[in-house]
Amino acid sequence: MLLEALKQISKMQLYSLSQLANELKIDRSMASHIIEQLKVMGYIKEEVLNTACNGKCRQCAGCPVANGATPIKTLTITAKGSRALNL
Repeated sequence: MLLEALKQISKMQLYSLSQLANELKIDRSMASHIIEQLKVMGYIKEEVLNTACNGKCRQCAGCPVANGATPIKTLTITAKGSRALNL
């Protein structure tokens, strides 16, 4: 199941826990547990893209960064994960 999850993650252009759960036919909590296991095993790592700005754009009401957007989290397959997938 872990390798299948890793394969699905490698195919995703944008990571989605719901999409992963649907693809694996499991619930979100199980998918979340699998993600945590893959992190612990060193096959994937989570990166948080900082959405902070220098504050000079606060005049732009349409800017999600200026309005305090939630940081964007993404998953990256590590070299170890790539080897496991033979990439």
